[in-house]
Amino acid sequence: MSRFVSRAAVAAHRGRDLLSGLRWTPNWCRAEANPEIRSPVADSRLFAILGSYNDEDVIEATVANAFTQGAERVYLVDNASTDETVPRALAAGAEVAEIYKTTAFEENLRVQLMNAAVWRISCKEPSAHIWWLWLDDDEFPHGPEGQTIKQYVDGLDRRFRIVGSTFYQHYPHQKPEYIRGFHPIDFQPFCEPFWQPSIPRCRQNHWKHPLQRFDQEGPFIAIGRGFHMCESADRSQLVEPVLGIVTHHFHYREEDSSRRRLSSSYEGVGGRLEHLPSAARDGSKRLKSVDAVYSQRWADVDNQRHVRGEVGVELHPWNEFTHHSEPKRWYNEQDLAQALEDISG
Repeated sequence: MSRFVSRAAVAAHRGRDLLSGLRWTPNWCRAEANPEIRSPVADSRLFAILGSYNDEDVIEATVANAFTQGAERVYLVDNASTDETVPRALAAGAEVAEIYKTTAFEENLRVQLMNAAVWRISCKEPSAHIWWLWLDDDEFPHGPEGQTIKQYVDGLDRRFRIVGSTFYQHYPHQKPEYIRGFHPIDFQPFCEPFWQPSIPRCRQNHWKHPLQRFDQEGPFIAIGRGFHMCESADRSQLVEPVLGIVTHHFHYREEDSSRRRLSSSYEGVGGRLEHLPSAARDGSKRLKSVDAVYSQRWADVDNQRHVRGEVGVELHPWNEFTHHSEPKRWYNEQDLAQALEDISG
């Protein structure tokens, strides 16, 4: 069996190399500019749906950021966290939509439950249009050009029912790496843009498409694994705006807690990931990069792009990559200064 797997892997690598010069262009969606004369839907609302598991250090900030971006409600779909993730999320204002338990990480099940929650909650609301912001618990999105996400979607033409996001992978370069309750970008401004060139999600290099609009009178739009692509119930081609939102991802936070979390999830490629070898491989790469990340050996960090022979990350302050303004905070500079003083003293 192992010999067969090895030969299959070699064949897959050779096939990928042969096709490396070809570019697949996905047709599940197309991009158009938001027109100058537009017809936005009236009285749309913004809810957030948040998938979580054992991220008690950051969950409060994730919920607070969603509210700061204009979300009216934040719903939690939790995979039976064993730490304080759920109570801290509730204390921050989130509501539980679903708690489920699995013996291994099951992405298909997670996404199915989140889609079901979006459908169930939306159908009970009197509103004709509800935008849903899909989140992992270490993702911090914001609107473009100084807008909140709610301000941004309120200005979109009604033709757009999905929105893509540029994606930045952030890494810690100083102490403290993070303080609970604050936006991680205040501690980790250094990052690099992320997408997988060999697996394009759309023509705009949007790594994820985390905004969908539920219409009471329209076909349901379901999101797929990883929040990368969507599908309309009537199989029609979806339309996204060329200018999407921005998402900041902070997988590595305070060193000790991050090491414990990664070890418990991925060490030995067992436990919750034993039934998903590919997911286990990706998680194991993060675990194997821990020493390089926290010693700032950036050339040795696995960049997760799955490009053969490529390793390492090249970091810059995030605002060097874009003209977008700083995301809004739910606290002031004095609060941050006091927290830094408390931890240093």
